[in-house]
Amino acid sequence: MWNWNHLAPGWLIFLIFLTVFLIVGALGTWLLRGRGKRLSDAEPKWLDLITHTVSVTGTLYALLLVLTALAVYGTYSQAGLAVATEAADLKALHNVVSEYPEPTRSELQDLLNEYVDYMVDEAWPAYQRGDDVEGDRVLEEQLSRTLLGFTPSSDKDQQLSSLAVSEFEDWSKSRQIRSTFSTAALPTTLWFTLLIGAVAIVLLSCLIPTRTRPASLVLVSAIAGMISLLLFVVERVDDPFRGSMNISAGPYETVGKAFD
Repeated sequence: MWNWNHLAPGWLIFLIFLTVFLIVGALGTWLLRGRGKRLSDAEPKWLDLITHTVSVTGTLYALLLVLTALAVYGTYSQAGLAVATEAADLKALHNVVSEYPEPTRSELQDLLNEYVDYMVDEAWPAYQRGDDVEGDRVLEEQLSRTLLGFTPSSDKDQQLSSLAVSEFEDWSKSRQIRSTFSTAALPTTLWFTLLIGAVAIVLLSCLIPTRTRPASLVLVSAIAGMISLLLFVVERVDDPFRGSMNISAGPYETVGKAFD
């Protein structure tokens, strides 16, 4: 997993992308522009050939880049929804267990408060460090044992117990869904493909013959800037819980205040 956010802040990553591609473009212009002009003189259709090659290659790369951006943004949106859903299910479960008789009510409320505190104070920092999180599963098991260990003494308690178990199952499902997004990030292979493809597009554009070197630099800089911008967008929303624009633990904090 390629963790850009541990290399530098998001805005600096964009500048790094842009600087690297501009340097590649400048070196490519210096090394390849002359060869491109010689090939243009030797091959009458060279301009059409290189323009067609850059167009086809650039279209394929742009398609890959746009599809990747759409995929990571979709994952980012789903991860945010999963966090909000889990927080809502926690609130619903808390509302039900608050009607339990003592001492079971206090035990369940304490466990739910502990869970929320754990997610805010320990789980989220661990996600941002790239560490595994197990405490939420442990607390879920404790909640399950406490709920199943409750013995109803009346019809009302029986109804409460059934409702609480149903709410617990909903929350358990949403917790597991949220947990799957903790490792949702683009594979390293795809990142290298995007970066190598960007370098290839920039270098190919240096072979387009121009009358002056500044014209070639302007052309290459425009391509490098657009690629850097799109890669920056992908980096920002990749890895929802750890990326530079990571999803916050705000829904848990809101629910924790409601518990109080």
